[in-house]
Parts: sequence; structure tokens; C-alpha cells
Amino acid sequence: MQLPAFFGRRRAINLLPRDSFESSQMGIVLSWLLSFGKWAVIITQLIVMGAFLWRFSLDRELTDLKKSIAKNVAVIKSYEQIERDFVLTQKRLATAKIVMTQQKAITEELSTLASSTPLDVWYEKLTITPTSTTLSAYSRSLPGFSQLLSAIQQNPRYSSVSVARIQDGGVQNAQMQFEISMGRTSTEKKK
Repeated sequence: MQLPAFFGRRRAINLLPRDSFESSQMGIVLSWLLSFGKWAVIITQLIVMGAFLWRFSLDRELTDLKKSIAKNVAVIKSYEQIERDFVLTQKRLATAKIVMTQQKAITEELSTLASSTPLDVWYEKLTITPTSTTLSAYSRSLPGFSQLLSAIQQNPRYSSVSVARIQDGGVQNAQMQFEISMGRTSTEKKK
């Protein structure tokens, strides 16, 4: 049994006369190149069209990103004043902490001097630094001066005590005027 012609390989019917160039090697290669080139051009055009359409989505993403950046910049700029206020407050707190520490040291120093000072001694000038204390004072009696000097020398807070000046007389019936410098111990300096 023989199968009809349409069940096998299809044959192209060409009614034009065959040219010898078509059957030559150069003709076959040229025919293949034209067929391949046609498909290469079609595929390239599809890729270019896809890239062109993809560019629209990238442009949209870029526009959205620029809007988002502008919005975030506006939010950050709105917090500028708050940040400046915060930094200023931090600086003020640091300064206040230093002042409070110094105030505490001065209060302790004044308390120590008040407890060591007899009733007949009063101060004219008092200078307190982180490392030393200098006082100018008057005394109505020699025992008052001597009691103050020995109380200061026995106090462990002070490492060195020196009398800078002693004079007779003074204001308000004072028997003597004097100046004492006291250096604080290293443990007191660290406080």
C-alpha cells in the first residue's frame, strides 16, 4: 500500500526555472544567511522593543524615587530646628553639670571652714580653686587665730597650710589681720 503524497515530506513546487547559482555552495550559504539574518533582525527588534518598554517602567520608578527623596528631605529639614534645640540643651546640661559639681565642692569647702572657724574670727576675702583655698581674715584675739590655724592643720582635707601674712590691728576691733593658703589633698581634688 502506498501512502498519499501529503504523508511524507512536503515538496515545494517551483514553477520557475532553477538557476545554477541556487544549487551552488555560495548560493546555499547565501540563502542560509538570508534566512538566519531575517530571524536575527526579528529577534533584535523584539529585544529593542522590550528594552524600550522596560525603559518606561524604569522612568516611572525614577520619578517615584525622586518624589520619595524630596519628601524625605522635607521631613529631615523639618527636624533641623528640633535637632539644634536638642544639641543646645545638651550643651546647657553639660555646663550645668560642671557648675553643680563645682558648687558642691564650694559648699563642702565652706562647710569645712565654717566648722573650723571660731566665733571671734571673720573672713574678708575667700578664694576657692580646684586645688587650693586662700582666705584673708580678721581675729579679735590671738587664741581665735591659733584655734583656726590648728583646726585647719589637723583637717585631713588639706595637705599644706601656709600663713602668708600676719598684721596687727584692722577693722571692727580686730587684734590681727592674716592670710592663709591651704592646698587640698589629691583625694579631695578628684572629688
